[in-house]
Amino acid sequence: MNRSETEQLTDEIIGEAVLSLLKEKGPINFKALISRLRAMEAKEADSQRRKAISSVIAEIGARMLAGQRNNLRENKEWTHDNVHSLFEKSQKSDAGKKH
Repeated sequence: MNRSETEQLTDEIIGEAVLSLLKEKGPINFKALISRLRAMEAKEADSQRRKAISSVIAEIGARMLAGQRNNLRENKEWTHDNVHSLFEKSQKSDAGKKH
């Protein structure tokens, strides 16, 4: 399988997982996505798709960890509230501006 076929399969797998979460009106977050992908992996009969699902799970997990590490470096205390920390950061940098 070449790179573009792998990317397409990865996109399809993630799309299937997200759509199934949406149909169930469940939360859409990394934890729920990984959980759904693991369930898909356990049920998958095709070895190529099972391997692709495993790769997607590993990639998402790695990105989650990298994001947490970056967040910890930027904010000495990780708050689990990314939106709040983003606004907090911009408010601090604009404190001296009048407009």
